[in-house]
Amino acid sequence: MMAVILLFGRLDVNRGLAAGLDRVFGFCYISPMHNLGTADALIVFVYLLAMMAIGFWTKRLASRGVDSYFLADRRMRWWMLAMSGSSSYWDITGTMWIVSLLCTMGMKAMWHQWIWGFPLPIFFAVFMGRWINRSKVRTAAEWMKTRFGEGPDGQAARLAYAVLAIVTVIGFLAYTAVGMGKFGAQYLPFSKNVCSALILGFTGIYIVFGGFYSIIWTEVVQTVIMSLGALVICFLSFSHVKAGVLSQKVPDSWFSLAVHWKEPTLAGSEFFLLGALAVAWVSKGLLLCFGGPEQLFDFQRFLSARDERDASKLGMLWGVLHTLRWPMAMGIAILFMSRLPGVADYEQVMPAVIREFLPAGLRGLVLASLLAAFMASFNSTVNAGASYLVIDIYKKYLRPSATQKQMVRTGYIASMLLVATGILIGAFAGSIHRVFQWIMAALGAGVLLPNFLRWYWWRLNGWGFTAGILVGIAASLVQVIFFASAPLYLYFPVIAGLGLLAAVAVSYATPATEQAILLDFFMTIKPAGLWKPVSRRVKALNPGWMKGEPFSVTLLNLAIGIPWIFSLWVFPMYLVSRRFETAALHFSIALTLSVALYFTWFKPMKKKKTAGGTTS
Repeated sequence: MMAVILLFGRLDVNRGLAAGLDRVFGFCYISPMHNLGTADALIVFVYLLAMMAIGFWTKRLASRGVDSYFLADRRMRWWMLAMSGSSSYWDITGTMWIVSLLCTMGMKAMWHQWIWGFPLPIFFAVFMGRWINRSKVRTAAEWMKTRFGEGPDGQAARLAYAVLAIVTVIGFLAYTAVGMGKFGAQYLPFSKNVCSALILGFTGIYIVFGGFYSIIWTEVVQTVIMSLGALVICFLSFSHVKAGVLSQKVPDSWFSLAVHWKEPTLAGSEFFLLGALAVAWVSKGLLLCFGGPEQLFDFQRFLSARDERDASKLGMLWGVLHTLRWPMAMGIAILFMSRLPGVADYEQVMPAVIREFLPAGLRGLVLASLLAAFMASFNSTVNAGASYLVIDIYKKYLRPSATQKQMVRTGYIASMLLVATGILIGAFAGSIHRVFQWIMAALGAGVLLPNFLRWYWWRLNGWGFTAGILVGIAASLVQVIFFASAPLYLYFPVIAGLGLLAAVAVSYATPATEQAILLDFFMTIKPAGLWKPVSRRVKALNPGWMKGEPFSVTLLNLAIGIPWIFSLWVFPMYLVSRRFETAALHFSIALTLSVALYFTWFKPMKKKKTAGGTTS
């Protein structure tokens, strides 16, 4: 439907349709479309038809059962899962947010990326992907029975996590709706809210029926298209903006990664105390990475891997494939800063640059690539949210005897409800940054430490986890309702502290998790941290049992991997902005650390696989 509107927009036939839709949705009609040529519309039309065809082709595979619909029967190749995971992170709304931050603070914006845990792929590769894959469950909420058992406390933890996941998914869908509304309004003759409803509604059609199979296959195609679009933007930026022109528009400090406690260039903005914010961002990011994926689609990828070695490899490739997103964002920011003044809302810089700088045909290719980025993230989020509703609420509490076909049909309904709810909430949210900030900093802070403790502290029980999650959600809601203007470096430690206090206090006030469950978890997952009482008991019962690789080796790989992935992502940003010496420095760091990782991470993993062993 969206592609048809794009085509007919060239003839202005859709004025009546636009007015009718705006009357239905209660929003005002904007203006006839004038920013998209016929060639561009045809390219987008062909792309959307291809994605629809894949969705309906995979419907038969996805409808075989709940494992098919949500995990693709755990049969997908690791490199396909890596392409899917990477493209799911590469969403339009998030890229618009990154561009807006680059326009605001330059390369210092890379410190802000810690808030969502940008080094997550290296954590997946080094250890977390293996830990997740070993559990062999279907959702992150169902994982709670592996950790806490199926007694009342385990059931409470599972339900609390499912509720948290659904709230987070709806929040991210609303965030997506805001971004797609702003993006679509540049090319469609509708208001922002109608654009988001059209685009999200259209995309929801094939994801509802195709399930996880359609997600993986479409995202493989979308990764290729997104990479081509990113390369086009990088080339245009590099060829259009000369170093001398750029240096006249922005100061040298714009390219610096150095952080000062007070940043004079950001005086008057929420980022003035950049040092305090950077401490909060990095702390949150590290805890998130060590605590594993939170509530979105990451768990699905690693649960779907064939074995734990594939789970590790897909984590590493996930990070590598994500590289091109960063020079693309930098290229857009540079084109804007040097040649396109006058856009007041930095969140609309990306669509404005594409509209003004790309010729017909190329504009269609880049739009198709950005739609691919949106669809990848959106589809994964919807499918993950539906899995919690179906498996952890419908099947567990409402209809335990549900058949496979009934669960798949319920998945269709759950997906449609999530899309509709996200569109509705997004209609009342005006800023991408504000929605993302609440999800990652306020809600994320509240659940951060209970999620961390579940892996590393044996004494955390289901009741403690539940209390920490619920107190964290409540505290984040109080923040957004009553203290919305409070700076992140103040409310983040308060909300995180409340969640931690509740989790620890309730865990000590209630009985520990049953010993048999703790022993099975420790022997299966092989976690690190404060597990000494459980470890002693395991060794007493199984004298020959070996945990495997010491966690000190894991920490070494992380110490190598975090600067590796940072340099890998940053060096092409400096290359696009013609800072060749700095680009060469980061490239050299990435190359050197790649060699180190081969010997410390990949080669030992390959030897253990050859010997038939497993890693810890």
